Amino acid sequence: MKNWITTLAYEVEVRHGKEKRDRIFGDIDRMDESVSAWFDRFTTGMDELNDKEFLQQMMAKHCPCGGNIVEDGELIKDFYNKSKTLEEFVSSMYSYLYEKTNGELDFMELKGNILYLIKPAGEHETYGRCGKGCHCFLAKETEKYISDIFCYCCTIGHTGRPYQYAFGEDIKMEFIESIICGGKSCTMAVYLPEKEKEYVK
Repeated sequence: MKNWITTLAYEVEVRHGKEKRDRIFGDIDRMDESVSAWFDRFTTGMDELNDKEFLQQMMAKHCPCGGNIVEDGELIKDFYNKSKTLEEFVSSMYSYLYEKTNGELDFMELKGNILYLIKPAGEHETYGRCGKGCHCFLAKETEKYISDIFCYCCTIGHTGRPYQYAFGEDIKMEFIESIICGGKSCTMAVYLPEKEKEYVK
């Protein structure tokens, strides 16, 4: 976690200066405040920079969560190439993942060529008033709703990067909602490359 925070702090300092970096991140070597208090200062400070697009991209780029971008991206690419339609692609991929995870799987919903990836609220032993159900170990402690900047880490970053690997860096992805922004779930959209519609007699 320290390496991740140090990386974010460096990018903020390069763009906005040391004073603002220190106000947002504090003493990274000590971090002697509660997770909830640190997260509140961190997210409030990012909002106050008034540089939303840069910060969203920064969070998506430096997601610290696990996962194998290359392996998952190759899997997505393989299912896509073997499918005649987008419906078949999503169905095949979902069935494979459902079996692999014994049913512990996020939801997928296809509308046209837009794939909605939906992570429902989880159950945790500890959570803040507004973080209840969030899967992030930091954000689940939050006591207030926040802007979507932080959530680009999990959605566009962690969830979206395998799709970028499969379809290219310029594939369009969109943050829709998150639990800690006041939503019912954490949802993003991936605009899939079109496939020919299956002919129906």
